[in-house]
Amino acid sequence: MTQSRNRRALLLIACAALTLTGCAAGTRTAQFGHLAPNEPLVTLIVSEDRETINRECLDPDGTRRILGCQTSRIVDVPGSGQVIAVKIVRYTDALPSEMAFEIDVHELCHAVAATQAIEDPCHQGNDGVVQTAVSVARTWNATKP
Repeated sequence: MTQSRNRRALLLIACAALTLTGCAAGTRTAQFGHLAPNEPLVTLIVSEDRETINRECLDPDGTRRILGCQTSRIVDVPGSGQVIAVKIVRYTDALPSEMAFEIDVHELCHAVAATQAIEDPCHQGNDGVVQTAVSVARTWNATKP
């Protein structure tokens, strides 16, 4: 009987630990191509968390079972006129690496800029260098013969 209680107690502790810690759902968010302060050309949100998708896609109850959405807004940019800024939100079953995510949002920024009559802002603040790749490049260069 005592052994049975011990097993149940261990099982309850294990269940409680899983409930409290869960499998932490991750989210990656990035903004690229700053048009003005707090006005990015592109915002990309990729998440394993359904609640994040529901909140960002304006489906707080999750009744529509949305897997992603896109919103656009017009931003007045001094010297450039009106520019369409885009936010893309999507669900994923596995997050991309930091470097892959940064490349995705960077190239998406170029695509959105190319469809408008604006100077491409996608290299402002990064000189066109993928920031997460800087440490990778240092490692590659350090291992070259």
